[in-house]
Amino acid sequence: MRESAHFMSRDKTFWKTLSPRSFGLFLLGVFLVFSAIGFASDVTDMGRTPTLRFVLSILISGIFPTLYAFGGFALRRHFWKAFIPIFAFHYFVMYKLSVSLPSPQQLVQMDAGDIARMHSRLSFDGLAIMVVVALGYACFLYVTITEGRRYFRVHAEIELATEIHRVLVPAIDRKIGGYEFYGRSSPSGEVGGDLIDLAGSEEHWVAYVADVAGHGVAPGVVMGMAKSAARMLLSSGDDTGHLLTRLNEVLYPLKKPDMFVTFCFLAKNGEGLRVGLAGHPAILHFSARTNAVTQLECPNMPLGILPSGDFESSGVRAEPGDVFALYTDGFLEPANAAGEEFGITRLQAEIQKNGKEGLDVICRSLQESVAKHGAQFDDQSLFLIRKLA
Repeated sequence: MRESAHFMSRDKTFWKTLSPRSFGLFLLGVFLVFSAIGFASDVTDMGRTPTLRFVLSILISGIFPTLYAFGGFALRRHFWKAFIPIFAFHYFVMYKLSVSLPSPQQLVQMDAGDIARMHSRLSFDGLAIMVVVALGYACFLYVTITEGRRYFRVHAEIELATEIHRVLVPAIDRKIGGYEFYGRSSPSGEVGGDLIDLAGSEEHWVAYVADVAGHGVAPGVVMGMAKSAARMLLSSGDDTGHLLTRLNEVLYPLKKPDMFVTFCFLAKNGEGLRVGLAGHPAILHFSARTNAVTQLECPNMPLGILPSGDFESSGVRAEPGDVFALYTDGFLEPANAAGEEFGITRLQAEIQKNGKEGLDVICRSLQESVAKHGAQFDDQSLFLIRKLA
């Protein structure tokens, strides 16, 4: 089912991106192929169809199937809303045409001139049928080859970007010093704009989650730049208290003006922990001792909105068994049939219920609960950190 839905999504995207030239040629192909019915009707009348009715019959035979095709493209699953009225009008026009311009009676006897005229008319009909069908086929062939090349070229680029995304955002399941880390990122399409990462050593590490506005190839590229910049800054030994400020300075000139990045991190520097957020949903802190879940927030704007600015971070204490949940808003936004989003309250309740389970169990439970609540329309990333005893 998942693969089928994925294929249907791609198919829908393909037709929506069809170029106006290709779409016009496709409709022209439909018109030409079905206009052959008008010539064929004249053949069945032995070439006796009145000239005006002959011309109108050819036009009607091509125009209405073209309208059916256009309605199908425009309305997709609801094509019947266009099909029924167009079909009714089509039937009415054909009826009026047959009544207003009836074919003459078949001659009982035909002289040489009548036979020659009929032979000429039928020869014209046969040649016209071959020409319009051939031209229609040529239109279909052109659209198939042109759009097929474009589609598979774009598909190859997306596959490459998807592979790069897998390399840049791998699943995380590690232990460093006295902490355990477990992270998963699920893009809504082939390429996501979310990032989960862990860098550092036993005494100095940083776990962070980033979310580039939007989803697709462009946010995926910015996501890759965000990871490169963060890794470079962290490897240089820069204080994590300045991480958000430095990242903002790096990312601001490298992205489109309407793009921004939300970011949150949990860092260990010696014995202490530090958290920082930039326009990101609150980090959730599960206390193993009290079984309570609290929200850790910092009032900072997202990265990349302004060329410079000050970003605050704060210290936090952790006891053995405590769990920190870093996530993107893709976990909060899925809505049920009543339009209610999953929201942070439900997320807190799920973490509170499963907070003492293994990190993989917590992650799976959250993913299943969100999936049951509503469909995924945005990238979903979750990074769990637990302090071991």
